[in-house]
Amino acid sequence: MSRFFILVGIMLTGLLSNVYAMPAFSRQMGVACNSCHSQNGFPALNANGRNFKASGYTLIGTQGTITDPAKEHFLSLPETLNASFVAKVRVVDSDNSATELQFPDEAALVIGGRVAEHVGTFVEIGYDSAENKFLLANFKLPFTYRVDKYTFGAVPYLTDGFGPSASFEVLNTGAVRNTRVLEERKVVSAQQYIGTATSAEGLGLYVYNKLWNVVYSAWVPLTGSVAELTPAHYARAVLTPKIGEWDLGFGGQIWWGTAKYQNDANTSGPLIEKSTDAYAFDFQAMGTIGDVPLSFFATYAVAAYDANSLYASSANDKSAATVLTEVALLPTVLMVSAGYRDADNGNATNSSDNAAIAALKYYFMENVQFQFDYTNNLDQPDNRNQYLFMLYAAF
Repeated sequence: MSRFFILVGIMLTGLLSNVYAMPAFSRQMGVACNSCHSQNGFPALNANGRNFKASGYTLIGTQGTITDPAKEHFLSLPETLNASFVAKVRVVDSDNSATELQFPDEAALVIGGRVAEHVGTFVEIGYDSAENKFLLANFKLPFTYRVDKYTFGAVPYLTDGFGPSASFEVLNTGAVRNTRVLEERKVVSAQQYIGTATSAEGLGLYVYNKLWNVVYSAWVPLTGSVAELTPAHYARAVLTPKIGEWDLGFGGQIWWGTAKYQNDANTSGPLIEKSTDAYAFDFQAMGTIGDVPLSFFATYAVAAYDANSLYASSANDKSAATVLTEVALLPTVLMVSAGYRDADNGNATNSSDNAAIAALKYYFMENVQFQFDYTNNLDQPDNRNQYLFMLYAAF
């Protein structure tokens, strides 16, 4: 443990003073980060964040636009290119492994926002530590139209690790990998535990209003050019009512079908086949008791066993149920969390994989987060304790 805290100190000394600015979407809207992110802090979304995402990142605030006066609405670009750099550094220590400094765990240049009145984009150029170079990690080009209270969207997308939920997702339960409350994603999210955060590319379609949204995507579990394509399928339904001061979310997800394809590197070989049968339910509640912000999250997910399954190919179905509570001791600044996972890893033996987690989050600024997670792996006596410290900044 002493090595763990020494590395944490080194990390803070080197990075604490380097972040001042606001992320890309905050620049486009001209508002603070917490205008769109929930009481749980970045990256969790509130109602404003859900609405901005549903617009395809096209809403404009105080930032001006470049237009063509001769052709009204034919050109509507932001005056400046909205870009951010996201950096995540982690220190991880556990019972049966050496303390590891992951510097960076993630680093990415993000360019996003309005392309035109009905077209937005999200482009992430991410650092691949294995290859020591930057690659295209995520890309979306949503086309959206608003009719009365409804927004209709079509989203061509690719992702190196978010799965088909990258097409469109608004809850903070870990239904999509990058929008979760704590870093230990497989402990706090059943969807992440069963393995839905895969490479994916496809076309997503959604209908959104402030009370509900539905999503469908046809997709394949890779990125790059493919041939002989038969897609798998993904669907999502979410209710987002508000009761008093409580922002609620109820959702269900289903993955089904077998993706069949050949990639460009092996067009003469047999078709790759991956079954994707799985489902999930999730719930979130964000509100206050007295003057104290309180949040609650619960998820349940099952991946069906199949020898060719993308998620559960071991011996049996893979499943998990999670609960997590977070209390803000200082609103938007200091938060404590506690959660539990009841899981079955699908192995023929020693399949129980339960865990408990306690965490502390401190926001030095709205866009700079320090997080400490302690995980007790209850069914792994040789590796019961794991400690994680993370510094996360977006600017």
